[in-house]
Amino acid sequence: MTTKVLLTHHHRDAIENAADRGFWMPLPLAAEQLKDVMYLTSLSYGEITLKQLVEVASFEPWREADGIERWLPFLGQRLELPKPLPLGDRKLLAGWLPRQREAVQIIELDALLAAKRLSDVLPGSGACCHLPRRPALAPAVDAARRPDLAA
Repeated sequence: MTTKVLLTHHHRDAIENAADRGFWMPLPLAAEQLKDVMYLTSLSYGEITLKQLVEVASFEPWREADGIERWLPFLGQRLELPKPLPLGDRKLLAGWLPRQREAVQIIELDALLAAKRLSDVLPGSGACCHLPRRPALAPAVDAARRPDLAA
């Protein structure tokens, strides 16, 4: 079992508000993506570090009028990271970092805690990307991750 962190995008006070009420917003995830997700964190525009995680107690299915099945994360306590984790290389994070409320990345907790900056977890981290890449940025991102594509 590899403990994972669900990274999403929301306003600056969203984590505190969600932890206080006990749940996050429903997210359009596949059931297999939920495996081993034990924590959630969120970034807002203008933030330059990750500061805290929130325990995920469970996920419950949630279906809205649009028919898309979503998963509602029920939350436990907030946990401050031992030290804030800088985002790092913005070029590597471009197109990967969630910038919409329902966009997510799933990151291995051990990789996140061992990293000096968030961009360090990209190569071989187990992260999965659900965001479409902007065509102009994709070659630069792929070349940065895989030197064999840089030629």
